[in-house]
Amino acid sequence: MRDQELYARWLGVGTRIGFVVLIVSFFVYVFGLLEPHVQPRELARLWGMPVDRYVAAINGPTGWGWLRYLGRGDYLNYLGVALLASVTAVCYARVIPALTRVQAVIAALQIAVLLGAALLS
Repeated sequence: MRDQELYARWLGVGTRIGFVVLIVSFFVYVFGLLEPHVQPRELARLWGMPVDRYVAAINGPTGWGWLRYLGRGDYLNYLGVALLASVTAVCYARVIPALTRVQAVIAALQIAVLLGAALLS
């Protein structure tokens, strides 16, 4: 039971942090505190494009390339999404010491799969 409570506590904290980052980055974007990569007035014209044409039209990043654009208002919100996506792996890593050997191996394998998927994207 301790491992479940530990996981839940870390999950609660992690999701709150991610949510706060999403809210803050949204307000940064809406109030124009950071210059966006794509101006809002251009979005309506671009939204209907297939993703490959959209990325080419805005000269946008792919994969982990968004990290270079964290200083842009419209890319800052990716940070909150990335934090929320990583919460599960962090929670698994935190509870591994409290698990039985078999459970710890399974949790470690799940972390490896999540990290592999993230790095290959």
